[in-house]
Amino acid sequence: MASICITLPKKIKWSDYEKELQVVADESHEMNYRLPTIPKGVSVGDRCYICHDGFIKGGMKISSIGNKKGFVCTTTGVGWQDGCYISRTGAFHYLKNPIPMKGFMGYRYVEDYE
Repeated sequence: MASICITLPKKIKWSDYEKELQVVADESHEMNYRLPTIPKGVSVGDRCYICHDGFIKGGMKISSIGNKKGFVCTTTGVGWQDGCYISRTGAFHYLKNPIPMKGFMGYRYVEDYE
């Protein structure tokens, strides 16, 4: 099992992001994040952690990885281009003690923190 971490931009308020997390918690929807490339060694069912405002706050299950056609986010209304995306669904698992990490672009391979 491999895990990766992605960074949520600081301009996004965590309270707004939590609204999106609630929508996908029952696994009826997915959240998407555009990646520069497809991560190697990471599969559906592995964990994707979220770094926000200098800390890894927790993670959730990866539901798909690969190329997707453009789409409009049903929560924010923002349009996204065709590209490589990692999709996540299910409950977000908060870390008891968020881990300090400077934000970055793309993704990083990380250990499984849970």
